[in-house]
Amino acid sequence: MLQDERCKQDTFRIESWAGEVRVNLLRLAGIVVFYANHLCSVYLVAGAQPPLDYYHSAVTAIVVAWSTIVIALHLCLSRRWAPWWLKYAATFADILLITCLLVVGRDPESRIAILFFLVIAAAPLRLSLRLVQSATLAIMAVFMIFQTYAWWNWRPRADDIGRAVPGQVLFLLALGAAGLMAGQVVRQAQRIVHGYPVTVAKKEDA
Repeated sequence: MLQDERCKQDTFRIESWAGEVRVNLLRLAGIVVFYANHLCSVYLVAGAQPPLDYYHSAVTAIVVAWSTIVIALHLCLSRRWAPWWLKYAATFADILLITCLLVVGRDPESRIAILFFLVIAAAPLRLSLRLVQSATLAIMAVFMIFQTYAWWNWRPRADDIGRAVPGQVLFLLALGAAGLMAGQVVRQAQRIVHGYPVTVAKKEDA
């Protein structure tokens, strides 16, 4: 029994490592795709706000930092060095850098906030319920802090605030719902590996 439990734990640990590898590859692909979209917006779309030079330079710096993290994670994972805190560090780095993109954009209604859903969607691949919960709560907290800071410092009109608040509340609720569903994915994976607490009687036993 003890050996079976140890085997299950080893399976979870290997799959968690494999999930981190897949997330890092997807992170790299996402950086390339979204930065290419940014370049198209900069050079093909006129009248971008905030001022183009500042925004483009800031986004480029964030992308360079993000790419550095991807390389560092690849080096760690390729050497099978994946301590328990690595998935938390990678996840919170993603949250921090997305928040930086929001801050340099100076737009409380920025569509960049949609990227938070990708962080929540990636969390279950590590097979850690605590990571899903931590990521979801951290994202919701960061989103509320950013919204408060944005509306307070960039001083939009009162009617703009009244129109935007319901949408921001809906977005916040959607983040929470996404976190709950991501958590259920991890719970189901754990039940498959460790077994269900109850068994369904066979027809001949009924």
